[in-house]
Amino acid sequence: MAVLAFALAAAVTAPAAAADIPGAKDYPGIKRYEGASIVEYKTQKFTHYTLPLGPADEADADNKPVFAASKQVSGALTRLSYTVPAGISSADVFENYENELAAKGYQVLFKADGGAIGRRQDVIFDGVGTQLFSYSPEAAHLLTAELAKDGGTVSIALYVTEFEDGYTRDIEVAKGQTIVQLDVIESGTLQDKMVTVTAAEIEKSLSAQGHIALYGITFDFAKADLKPESKPALEQIAQVLKDDPSLKIHVVGHTDNVGGMDTNMALSRARAASVVSALVKQYGIPAGRLNPAGVGPLAPVAPNDSDDGRAKNRRVELIPQ
Repeated sequence: MAVLAFALAAAVTAPAAAADIPGAKDYPGIKRYEGASIVEYKTQKFTHYTLPLGPADEADADNKPVFAASKQVSGALTRLSYTVPAGISSADVFENYENELAAKGYQVLFKADGGAIGRRQDVIFDGVGTQLFSYSPEAAHLLTAELAKDGGTVSIALYVTEFEDGYTRDIEVAKGQTIVQLDVIESGTLQDKMVTVTAAEIEKSLSAQGHIALYGITFDFAKADLKPESKPALEQIAQVLKDDPSLKIHVVGHTDNVGGMDTNMALSRARAASVVSALVKQYGIPAGRLNPAGVGPLAPVAPNDSDDGRAKNRRVELIPQ
């Protein structure tokens, strides 16, 4: 899971404007500050991300930030780190980004400057790898925003600060030089690929394979509440059960391996129970025909070492009793 732990440029080039690192490009529709260079670039097809809606004054046992308020979003991640030519303040750069995002229709969710970002900026915005940087908390600016686009949502987390002091083997940045970190999360990117199977397809798979994996049933990250996008899949399951009044099924929740075993086992059971509850309450299926169960990460269908693999492992399966 990604949080706003902005890994500010583990491979920054010289303070003056320089060429972007190979393969890097701006996120479409969001301009960079004039003269800035991309010094870190990362993309992920799918991830869970903690979007700050309040300051971070505490850290958890893993030394990760605990925000006073936050929002979980999921989707494709683009992470960009920029260095801005020396002599330009973080306030100037931040204001330009504010104007750029407002012009594109983004709605601000949270905005803070300096100490209002929280006492634990050290764990929110720490460097990575060989980087031993110290950033100025007084010159820091944070903004999160969202934009509805193409049936999904684009979420933005922007952090702008100034280099204060430090040393690293790989980089050279001038004291007071402004550094920008921009995270963009496009939600709906995974769900859009998941095709809701029909009642006939469910019946066929149960008969021929003895089970079926459903990816059209979705939940918010680390929660068991069904998302509205799950309705088409639930309708098809209900239709199968109505077509065959004698059919009884196990509803089995599966997770990836992110998080602890006990947590994932409990989460998978809770998600299966949510599906059963919806079928009973919304579609009139007798509870006695449905058995919720959860096996957490114990029955993967793909390796958990990639986003695609983990996405395949997060599913709900139906098995005839």
